[in-house]
Amino acid sequence: MDIYLMLNGTQVGPYKLEDVQGWISAGYVKMEDPAWYEGCQDWITVMDIPGIQEISGGHIVGGHLVPPFEAYTGDEPYVFISYAHKDSEFVFEEISILHEAGYHIWYDEGIEASNEWPEEIANAVIGCAAFLVFVSPRSTASVNCRNEINLALNENKPFLAVHMEESALPPGLRLRMGDLQAILKYKLPQDRYKKKLHDTLDQLLGKKKKKARPESSSPTTFAQTSGTGQVSSRPRKKKLATSRQTTVVRPAT
Repeated sequence: MDIYLMLNGTQVGPYKLEDVQGWISAGYVKMEDPAWYEGCQDWITVMDIPGIQEISGGHIVGGHLVPPFEAYTGDEPYVFISYAHKDSEFVFEEISILHEAGYHIWYDEGIEASNEWPEEIANAVIGCAAFLVFVSPRSTASVNCRNEINLALNENKPFLAVHMEESALPPGLRLRMGDLQAILKYKLPQDRYKKKLHDTLDQLLGKKKKKARPESSSPTTFAQTSGTGQVSSRPRKKKLATSRQTTVVRPAT
């Protein structure tokens, strides 16, 4: 279903139901805003769109969560996150951990509804330092996710796929993603998954690990008493072994 909205007196769209639902949770679209979809005789309100869920206590009933933080907009290298909105609950937890670990994260919950929405997505993909897609049956079925993946691969972006669950890739994605780096999260313990994810992102972002400094091999010191009675610390010199010449006396015959 294609949905059109009337925001600030301007008609925008079309959008999918999950996009409108996401903007409601983010506060960009109100339930009383005018909306229209094919079959309507006149403009209705967003709350009258079939499938739209009410907001309760800052969250949408049914599991759609409020975005945990603002998408990164600075000049530092950032990671673009591609995911299906139906996986928001899981993905928001994952990217919150990355955000707290110091990674700059860009994801589409920060975009206001407008006609330029696809262009903003494309610009964010083109400008990212690494591309991370959370793979699930929902994301592989999403046209938006497939478009983001294809653009990232066309732009030769450092690429990582995290498989949240066992998913059969469509032939087109299997052809393009088959040889790329992937983490099968559903097969790994949480601690191993987290380490592998961070290590791989650091590699894609070109972060160098700090090498441990080698221990200095200084000579062992021993306390010695000087002639003045003071204790001095000096390297102990090894005594060189000396060979003594021995005279062999033959017995008298």
